[in-house]
Amino acid sequence: MRVPYTWLKDFIELELSAEELAETLTRAGIEVEEIVTLAPQFSGVVVAEVISIEKHPQADKLFVTQVSDGQTTMTVVAGIDNIKPGDKVPLAKPGAVLPGGVKIKRAKLRGIESNGMLCSAAELDLPLNPGVDGILVLDPETAVGESLTAALGLDDPILVLDLTPNRADCLGLVGVAKEAAALTGQKVQLPDNSLIVNIPPAEQLIPKIRIDSPDLCSRYTGLVIKDVEIALSPIWLQVRLLQAGVRPISNIVDITNYVMWEWGQPLHAFDYETLAEQTIVVRRAEAGEKLITLDNMERSLTNEMLVIADAEKAVGLAGIMGGLATEVTDSTRTVLLESAHFNSVSIRRTGRSLGLYSEAQQRFEKGVDVNGCVQAIQRAARLIQLLGAGTAAGEIVDEYVVPSYPRQIRLRPERARKLLGLEISQREMAAIFERQGFTVQEGSNLHVTVPTLRADLQEEVDLIEEVARIYGYDKIGTSLPGGQMTQGRLTEKQRALAKTRQLLVACGLTEAICYSFVSPQQFDKLNIAPDDPRRRVLRISNPLSDEQSVMRTMLIGGLLDALVYNQNRNQQNVKLFELGTVFWPAEEPLAQQPEERAMLGLALMGSFPAEHWQVKPQAADFYTVKGIIETLLSRLGVTGFSFKAAELSWCHPGQTAEVWLEERKLGWLGQIHPAVLDNYDLTQPVLAAELDLENILAQLKPVVEYTPLPRYPAVLRDVAVVVADEITAAEVIKVIRAAGGRLVEDVTLFDQYRGEQIPSGHRSLAFAVTYRDPARTLKDQEVAKVHQQIEAALSKQLGADLRG
Repeated sequence: MRVPYTWLKDFIELELSAEELAETLTRAGIEVEEIVTLAPQFSGVVVAEVISIEKHPQADKLFVTQVSDGQTTMTVVAGIDNIKPGDKVPLAKPGAVLPGGVKIKRAKLRGIESNGMLCSAAELDLPLNPGVDGILVLDPETAVGESLTAALGLDDPILVLDLTPNRADCLGLVGVAKEAAALTGQKVQLPDNSLIVNIPPAEQLIPKIRIDSPDLCSRYTGLVIKDVEIALSPIWLQVRLLQAGVRPISNIVDITNYVMWEWGQPLHAFDYETLAEQTIVVRRAEAGEKLITLDNMERSLTNEMLVIADAEKAVGLAGIMGGLATEVTDSTRTVLLESAHFNSVSIRRTGRSLGLYSEAQQRFEKGVDVNGCVQAIQRAARLIQLLGAGTAAGEIVDEYVVPSYPRQIRLRPERARKLLGLEISQREMAAIFERQGFTVQEGSNLHVTVPTLRADLQEEVDLIEEVARIYGYDKIGTSLPGGQMTQGRLTEKQRALAKTRQLLVACGLTEAICYSFVSPQQFDKLNIAPDDPRRRVLRISNPLSDEQSVMRTMLIGGLLDALVYNQNRNQQNVKLFELGTVFWPAEEPLAQQPEERAMLGLALMGSFPAEHWQVKPQAADFYTVKGIIETLLSRLGVTGFSFKAAELSWCHPGQTAEVWLEERKLGWLGQIHPAVLDNYDLTQPVLAAELDLENILAQLKPVVEYTPLPRYPAVLRDVAVVVADEITAAEVIKVIRAAGGRLVEDVTLFDQYRGEQIPSGHRSLAFAVTYRDPARTLKDQEVAKVHQQIEAALSKQLGADLRG
């Protein structure tokens, strides 16, 4: 919000400088980011009055003018005669410097000496709207001889406010003035906005207004202005709009923007004659309805969007942009002024859906005072009359279907003093609110009536904060907190998560943090079936966009997006993990809190380790991810887990497994399906996994168990068996351990073979079996006997054939 200092002083007498006011506002929580000016790029330009103008005797396209700067009359040769005697114009005297470094000198033009230059707005690099390409004609009351910079207020300080979302009241100068009044003790001075209607009731133009969607529009006021003369706004008004950052267009449009900046209430002007049956209907758009907006773009609307319509069609997007068909043009003679209150959520969603943004939209999104509609439209009508741009053709039509009233809040002074640590009297608290225009009833407590403009004040603690803010945070004394000190420590879960992070980083992975809000299209990209329970999501009621409109039920989608982000920046070797939460709604619509589960996600692509002259990188594969999971679970003290082949729609067939702990599934791992990679535009294989941390953390052993180094030697034996393909190596190892009993210390698979000597549908698996007795040295006969038991068990239980 830009606050021109001189414009603000129209509403309050300030003794503070702009810098002092900025410091005061910032201390009170209204941050002033910077102080700027329009900062002209010229010097030596003054206001002059045209005395006479004649054609140049030696040139058809030149004119000889006599101008006065209030002290001296001088001759200036000009190339354009859009001026007349009595006009006030910018005069660049000899020695003046114009934008671009152009220096003005005395010069003879066809025999006549020119003592300077009469300037256009373009030559001064001023973004005014002069209406013609010619010399800039200033307002008649502009003081002759004064510097143009001072005369136009181009050096006026402009305070740029960085407002928090709850302070929508300061999106208008009147609200800022009330804030300044509370801080300085000065009184706010509002202009006379009384509406003058000199037309008999029978001759008044009264528009028909109907609100069909009261949930999206609580109030709509309209006023017809007749005898409209569309023209340029006076220069003073144009400069003020430029100070506010608004481009001047024409008097009627400029006045609506001017009033919006003063009162924080957006206005709109319709060409009244273009409205079918002179009717306004505030309704939801029909699905597929079309509207050409003021930017000459055709918009396709949905039935969630609010429109302003006449008796036949939509003529504007409520609170965002008007329609081209009802635009105010040079031929307009009657206008309808609109001042309304629209639902902020509806405005935000419509604007973002259509990719539109405006100052009016910003104010509706943050919250407009519903009880300020009439004041704003009266102010606009008053300015139109003062500028001679038209007259009110009737009384204001006010459709107020959902009234909003000021809130009365009780404030206990003793509680305020206790919370703030301030010894401040009840009378001073009351004065703080009275300076802002609040009504205060005093007794044992304060009963404060808060106007609807201050929507941020809802309960007692808000009033207490307001007391501290206005009284001065710097007046609150400093003191050390008291109480019994306790030693802080991490919970078991926090320690387990920290250890999980350390282990994964030690495995060479980097932690990623992805959004919990995801797109519903993510499930289509992952090839997840329509009836899959993962599609039962928790929907956001006010999403920032459709891309972040549901809560995630999986981590893998965000991790794949992170891989795409890295791939697009030429990072091809990436290993990521995420410790995040997924959300499972109990039912729709939501009647209770959703289930939130802590999950671990992994995603790898590329080759590892990095390129090195001694080590050749190897592409990550299924066993890379499996090894990471085995390492993690083992180091967390989780035992008894196993891997089982599985099929998942987003994973490559034959390269997918589930992780089980007894009868409980911990998660999945596998290579991402090529079709999914295409959906994400990933160009190389990706390995991924997702584990349920809640189940893992329930089984971990936080205390590490140690065993002494063995005192007696081990005996190593190999066993090679031919088994059917559907028999896993884990099943073979399980049989070996069971048959070998306590003497089998370790079993390792070291070879897998398929070939001509192996029957179709079978494979050969070779294992190294380590035998050891912790109490004595084993004899060969004992080992041989146990080994034979193992071979017999493999043959009997698995149908395995032994290989020599």
